[in-house]
Amino acid sequence: MAEALSRPVCTATIGDDDTVMVVIDGVERQCDSMPEAITYLADTAKDLGRPLKVTAIDPSSPTNPESFLIVDVDGSVVEDSSVRAKRAARRGTPQAAKSGAPARYSDTSSAGSVAVDVATPDEYPTAKQGTVEDPARNEPMVAAAETEHEPLPSVTPAAVPAAIQVEPGDPRIRLRPEIPAEKALTPAREGWRGWMNAAFKTNLAPTAAEQANRDRRCRIQRPLDSHRTVAVVQLKGGATKTTVAYHLAATYGRIRGGNILAGEFNENQGTLGERALAGSHDRTTLDLIRNLGSVTRRTSDLVRYVRPQGDDRIHVLASPPEGADRRRVDGNSVKAAHDVLLSLYSLILLDTGNSAQASTWRAAVDVADSLVFVAQNKADDCRLLEATVEGVQAEGHGDKLSRSILVVTNTAQPNAERLAWLQEYGKAIGLAAIAVVPFDRSLQEGMAFNYDILNPATRHAYESATADLTDQL
Repeated sequence: MAEALSRPVCTATIGDDDTVMVVIDGVERQCDSMPEAITYLADTAKDLGRPLKVTAIDPSSPTNPESFLIVDVDGSVVEDSSVRAKRAARRGTPQAAKSGAPARYSDTSSAGSVAVDVATPDEYPTAKQGTVEDPARNEPMVAAAETEHEPLPSVTPAAVPAAIQVEPGDPRIRLRPEIPAEKALTPAREGWRGWMNAAFKTNLAPTAAEQANRDRRCRIQRPLDSHRTVAVVQLKGGATKTTVAYHLAATYGRIRGGNILAGEFNENQGTLGERALAGSHDRTTLDLIRNLGSVTRRTSDLVRYVRPQGDDRIHVLASPPEGADRRRVDGNSVKAAHDVLLSLYSLILLDTGNSAQASTWRAAVDVADSLVFVAQNKADDCRLLEATVEGVQAEGHGDKLSRSILVVTNTAQPNAERLAWLQEYGKAIGLAAIAVVPFDRSLQEGMAFNYDILNPATRHAYESATADLTDQL
């Protein structure tokens, strides 16, 4: 590689939106991305016939706003090691103390600064045989004899300090280190800023989008005071209750972790068991209810009834198929089963049925700490959303609206007017938040759930909905 010279002076300033302003000897060029900026710099290096030194500047980085790079004619980028060497030379050891002057050691601690003069052996005073006063006892004591060949420093015993009197809460006492409320801002890990940090050990700050993503994940991971239950409700069949219940649970499983359950308790056959991963058994909610007497509050007892969901890190408890004896699946049995499950799972999301008169529906709403109302961007979903809210209020749970959310799923051709009405309606009844999930072909009715193939916008929407829901738990 040819030598890179300091001229022309080149800077590349990274904006919050990942745009880059390149300035070469005062001439500005706005680039939409870092690859475009590197291409422009490489073309300039090609015109010069040699590599180009570039100072990359990130104004949002509080600790390391500048990175020093070399862009070659082929577009390759390496760190400018000459700058690091110069900085290391400037940070060299200080000059030695002048001959004859004692070295001085300074120690700074929380109690204050302490300076200690350290004399050289030639400066040690020679003590003579005799007596000196002990200031601690105010009594004479015999000084140690010294020879000319082995001079010893004179030693004065330190006085015993008086006991320090402190009151509770005194700032001088710290019983334990301060625990930060949240993690300190870390360098970017995504996009070109993340690439720069990984490749050149720079410290570029995350973009506003990456920081918002981190904040959203922190909200999802927020500690809860106790185990919580959420019921997903809508009286219309096919209104995405099962889809929303599963993907909220999967978002919790992937981001929060812990014991998460998506359970199906309703008066009709649901589709949760069909669209989730199959288990090593075909047992359902009905089998659990039948055997509640033998199920203890141990996770090992539930292995026979729940179905692990792989990378989603959740369990699914499916409803019984059509034709099964459902007489034992009622409100009382739902509450009894929920009582056992709640002792084993930190978060339970219940997929409910389509009848506000069913005892199973009323039981699910009753045990829920928060509700998730769902609706597709369809006219009949809007009408039945109102009926669902009225059913919740009729059961005496109107107070739960303020800690509940609405998840609206758009269709392939969403109606903007209807979507605005749904959002306004959610605000009017006092819901805590309204999330909008875009149309995603992989979530069409009947298709197996696969979190990994969701569109990025769909995952983002479910993360936002999960964060909003966690705020209410």
